[in-house]
Amino acid sequence: MSGISAWLRAILMMIASASLFAVVDGVSKILADDQSVGQIVWARYSFAIPVLFAASPRLAWRDLLRTNELRNQIIRGLIPLVISASMVLAVRHLPLAEATVTLYAGPLLVVALSQPLLNEKVTLPAWIGVGVGFLAVLIVARPGFSDLSTYTVFPIVAALFYALCQIFTRRLGAVGELPQTTLAWTLLIGTLVATPAAAISWQPVSIGTWALMIGLGIVFGLAQTFAIRAFAQAPANRLAPFSYAQVVAATFFGIIVFGAIPDLWTFFGVVLIIGAGAYVMRNRA
Repeated sequence: MSGISAWLRAILMMIASASLFAVVDGVSKILADDQSVGQIVWARYSFAIPVLFAASPRLAWRDLLRTNELRNQIIRGLIPLVISASMVLAVRHLPLAEATVTLYAGPLLVVALSQPLLNEKVTLPAWIGVGVGFLAVLIVARPGFSDLSTYTVFPIVAALFYALCQIFTRRLGAVGELPQTTLAWTLLIGTLVATPAAAISWQPVSIGTWALMIGLGIVFGLAQTFAIRAFAQAPANRLAPFSYAQVVAATFFGIIVFGAIPDLWTFFGVVLIIGAGAYVMRNRA
């Protein structure tokens, strides 16, 4: 596969991942009304495991967990746990738009951290693209921030760990770690840590809620798979603007589930998001 086609494939996987993460946060907000944070995080990880097996039909668990980067795999596996717990707490107490836009300080942090942590050159187009993308996020979500509370710290924490997660994903991909191996360690560590937390805080679960929890895990697994594969094929700072697709997906999720109809400013913001990604792509060299 040529460099251009590999780059395009990485972009598509990044967009798919970001969109699926929007669904994950939206479903988490629905579940957060009746279920504990531990239950929701546990569902994300445990029910994502079948996705791993489906994506790796030729590899046994022993092969999936074989790694030369155990320390980095463990660190990378713990990071999404912090993101998951922080975002569940955020969407439980804050409007989805406000939580999402705060989270999207993350791509800016990816650009800022990719040079010192990955030795990747951060170009001016990359900074411009991410900056315009973040402006577009503000236009789409337009969080009021008039009712800031202590809960705002949760998406801020998630944003920091979001950037670290992408940095570690890229680092592992650069040294030849299989995407399936990274995902396996992520799901294993997440399930092991979340299981006792869920058991301690368990709330009654209806049949409909079980269906939502299972679906949540499957979508989470797909989102993780696409993200890991994307960052294994392209520099973190160049893919960062395309992760803003999560805001676009969250907008549509809001229309379908919560009846939030976007206005012209929203559509203008979406155009800016797409334009920011296209600008970075055009200046990728």
